[in-house]
Amino acid sequence: MFGPLNGMRVALVCFAVVAALAGLIAGYPLVSAILLLGVAIHGVGWLYLYREHLRRSPH
Repeated sequence: MFGPLNGMRVALVCFAVVAALAGLIAGYPLVSAILLLGVAIHGVGWLYLYREHLRRSPH
């Protein structure tokens, strides 16, 4: 689940947040809202997959 591409995913999400903040500063609130919505949806999806992973793993 936490392969080598997970670091790339984290970096891309962080850059999306930075871009959303830059959009707010530059006066583009709609663009910022769309980016932050995408980050939130991505976070919810990741949380779901993580919980499924914990549920299925033999601990």
